[in-house]
Amino acid sequence: MDAIFALQQKRLLRVDEAARILNVSRWTVYRWVEAGRLGGTRIGAGSLRIFSETVAALIDHHCVGVPVAAVVPQGSQALEGTTGLRSRQHLDSGRVRSRQQAAL
Repeated sequence: MDAIFALQQKRLLRVDEAARILNVSRWTVYRWVEAGRLGGTRIGAGSLRIFSETVAALIDHHCVGVPVAAVVPQGSQALEGTTGLRSRQHLDSGRVRSRQQAAL
């Protein structure tokens, strides 16, 4: 949890930093920015920087078994406003099959 707090203190991350934190490739970070899952900005002649708040919000969005209050300190701006994350509630539950059903 200290890592999340430290992440929120740093405003902008390089693409490789965001990729390392999220345990994904740099290209996945670029795709997620294009898709709106992560927020970012271009600096100078095109160097992409990722907003650390959106990285923290993405981690929090996928956190399992831990209450939000335990992950994000009070007063944090990580969950305020639009983060570019999309809700998974719109997915069609009919498309999801269990492993047993898939094996049949």
